Amino acid sequence: MSPRRRGRTRLGRSSAAAGGAPFDGPAITQPWNRVVWPHEAAALASTPAVYDVRSAMRIPAVGKAVGVIAGQISQAPMDAYKGITPLPRPRLLEQPDPNSARSWFVGCQVEDYLCEGNAVNYITVRGPGNWPAASVWVPAAWIDIAVVDRDWTNAKYLVGGVELRRDDVVHVKRSADRSNPARGVGVVEQHLASLDRVAMQEEYERRNLADGAVPSAAVITPNPRLGQLEADEAKVDWMAKYLGPGRQPAILPAGTQVIPLAWSPSDAQMTEARQFSLVDIADMFCMDPFWLGGQSTGLTYKSPGPMYTHLLRITLGPVLSPFEQVWSMSWLPRGQNVVFDRQFLQRDDLASSIHTLVEATTASPPLMSVPEARAYMGWPPEPAGPAVGSPVDTAPVEGTSG
Repeated sequence: MSPRRRGRTRLGRSSAAAGGAPFDGPAITQPWNRVVWPHEAAALASTPAVYDVRSAMRIPAVGKAVGVIAGQISQAPMDAYKGITPLPRPRLLEQPDPNSARSWFVGCQVEDYLCEGNAVNYITVRGPGNWPAASVWVPAAWIDIAVVDRDWTNAKYLVGGVELRRDDVVHVKRSADRSNPARGVGVVEQHLASLDRVAMQEEYERRNLADGAVPSAAVITPNPRLGQLEADEAKVDWMAKYLGPGRQPAILPAGTQVIPLAWSPSDAQMTEARQFSLVDIADMFCMDPFWLGGQSTGLTYKSPGPMYTHLLRITLGPVLSPFEQVWSMSWLPRGQNVVFDRQFLQRDDLASSIHTLVEATTASPPLMSVPEARAYMGWPPEPAGPAVGSPVDTAPVEGTSG
């Protein structure tokens, strides 16, 4: 199957009751009409190792990069604010899809945003004032997009040939495809050639390990006139005696040398190439190589607070902002904003946090009150005090006969 066929998802034709009507416009068959399409695949070899998101996610470093970013964001609660004033959390922000966990919903959206370049959810229920009450995640790979006369601001979204109601489509884009601004560009599409190179390096290592191109040891005998038949027989005898879990002493003629062999010089360079690949993938996701196991001295000796603050500002923040702004415009009344709670990422370890809060509460003038400091830690405003007994007598009593 060619990359073009693999990249395109074909679905059954849905009915109008599924949320729209069959689209009677031009056929959606061209790559630039796709919300998701790595159009650089044609420039690679006929059978590239990476040609779409699924093949890219097989690379461990890519999976970890996506897991770190999506995993951190999916843990953060979402709240509604009016300016800097927090509002009661709407049910929509507590659980956008009533049939799915909020963390799963947010995680899938972030994964699509990073890999596909487009995160789409579809409003399924509206409440009082026609404001959204529930929404469902729509995989970006399912969606076709139609733009007529370059009017990309009025793009039409289709799933299985059925047009979705435009007012119910919530679309968060990563950057923009300059040839079609109606769609974003994912990390896979943007760096397809580099990811293909990394995958080919892994395939090269796999072939070397499978084929055993380098022998485990070289045995140099003191006999300069050793024949090939005699050498083969000696090899068979050696394997019969020393192959296996047991370790027996080897008695060899004087002058015999046994030299263990490792990778060839060219193969040994693959270890260094793997480290460079980790740096490349970290750069693709705008993160420090430290988070992928690469060589980095910037975060090695820092406490958790500064480490996660750096991750938040450089990596997570640029991902969080588009979601907050688009979801605010689509989900909440004007003047209200969706805000991900970043506090759990900025919090340091317990000892460092308490030391900082003590300084903040004892400063002159104090920067915060003790109840505010306790609220920052997630504790009640006042200590619980000494333990007291229950006012209810819970001692067992003997039953009485009637």
